[in-house]
Amino acid sequence: MDSSTSNPSSTSNPSRGGSDAAVRIKLIAFKPATLTVDAGTTVSWRQQDPGSHTVTSGRVEQGAGGVSVSRDGTFRSGELSTGETFDFAFREPGTYPYFCEIHPATMRGEITVR
Repeated sequence: MDSSTSNPSSTSNPSRGGSDAAVRIKLIAFKPATLTVDAGTTVSWRQQDPGSHTVTSGRVEQGAGGVSVSRDGTFRSGELSTGETFDFAFREPGTYPYFCEIHPATMRGEITVR
């Protein structure tokens, strides 16, 4: 977890603490890619693509040598098939980047918890 703050972009959807928020996995993307929620919110990712995707906390670095991933251990869904969901309750404020382990070069997202 990176405790730095970031400005929510226009793709952010605010949600009140103690409630739920949703991210769709569709067209090889997390929608919305960024989401701002209050501490205590449970975020649910719903996999709507054919095949499998994952929701894994951590960072992706892209360089001349390719893509490298750095999992931080905060959450990890495992492979999600079409129609499956993964839920995680965000208790602590901070910034939580995440990615799909199958498609790390293109599928990335971020949850900001206030």
